[in-house]
Amino acid sequence: MKTMTDGHTERTDDAGLEGLFAAARDDAPVPSGDFMARLTEQALAEMPMAGAHLPEPRPGLWAQLWPALGGWRGLSGLVTACAVGVWLGVSPPAAMTTGLGLDDLWGRNADLGEMGVDPLSGFELALLEG
Repeated sequence: MKTMTDGHTERTDDAGLEGLFAAARDDAPVPSGDFMARLTEQALAEMPMAGAHLPEPRPGLWAQLWPALGGWRGLSGLVTACAVGVWLGVSPPAAMTTGLGLDDLWGRNADLGEMGVDPLSGFELALLEG
């Protein structure tokens, strides 16, 4: 059985390929003037022009939340309420812990076992087991 490379030497194949490559380099295709004119026209049409209408950028998160919170008035009320909540949580007034406050509801020095309150919930007991 005869193969494609039978009877050919490497030197002949290299010389033949080199000749074909040289001919291809010398005979490079040149685009026509009409094609270049159409290509230039399309490229100029796609370029941005001065004064062209660009879409407005989408507002950021803060710019969207500002009107939803009510501007300065709404935000100042929200900040005040948060500050009062933190203040009362850190140092509650004496009326909330003595007198007619929580002690009357639960009783002074009440034992949690007598009240039927379980200090450990089922979730915490499950964590203790392992």
